[in-house]
Amino acid sequence: MKKKSKILIASCAVFLMMSGAVLAKSPDVRIFINNIEFDGSALKLNVVKGTSMVSLRSIVDQFNGEVTYKDKSIFITTPESSNVAMQVNSLENALIAATPEDAVQTWIKGVQSRSGAMQYAVLSPELRQQTKQQFEDHFWVTGGSSPRMGKVEKLQSKEVTADKIEISFEYPLITMTETIDTGNATITVERIDRESSDYWAISKIVMKDPDDTGTMIGADMDDSSDENKENHFTPTLP
Repeated sequence: MKKKSKILIASCAVFLMMSGAVLAKSPDVRIFINNIEFDGSALKLNVVKGTSMVSLRSIVDQFNGEVTYKDKSIFITTPESSNVAMQVNSLENALIAATPEDAVQTWIKGVQSRSGAMQYAVLSPELRQQTKQQFEDHFWVTGGSSPRMGKVEKLQSKEVTADKIEISFEYPLITMTETIDTGNATITVERIDRESSDYWAISKIVMKDPDDTGTMIGADMDDSSDENKENHFTPTLP
């Protein structure tokens, strides 16, 4: 019986060693937290002899917590979800737009800084519902490093109704310090009724090319532009 146990233990050990060797050589080790994938390099992932190790501080930092080393002890503090929710709500309330122009300027700043959270804060309830999962899938980071949206010089407003305004603008597409092209957008902003006070929020985003600055969430392509018309074929029936 003892001999069989020794053989079984030895077999398990060999299996673990083989599994560890395969894992250590694999470049595709992936980390998921709450079904969301995290970059292994950001968490300082390292696989040694089949043991996956990540930086404790890097994980805690992802959740806005704190790690303190004191008296040969490690103290970890992570914020409660309710506190985080209140903080997010406070930030969003601070970004609520009193005018249509405020909403668009905040959205532009969000695009320029690649902040999905800032863009999301000035969307209408309906557009939020449509785009939230996309923002989460991109970890609330949008755009790309190059080209980027440059400074917007002028906003042109058109009243559709008393509670709906269309704001159009052009923007330079910048790579490093060079302007390589020009993009344009038309944003619909609507007055949203709220018990405490009304506010303005973006209900529709139309752009000549939604992907000209990288990942853009919530925007539709402007099919009415001459450039986009050339790329569409409409058959003529006899």
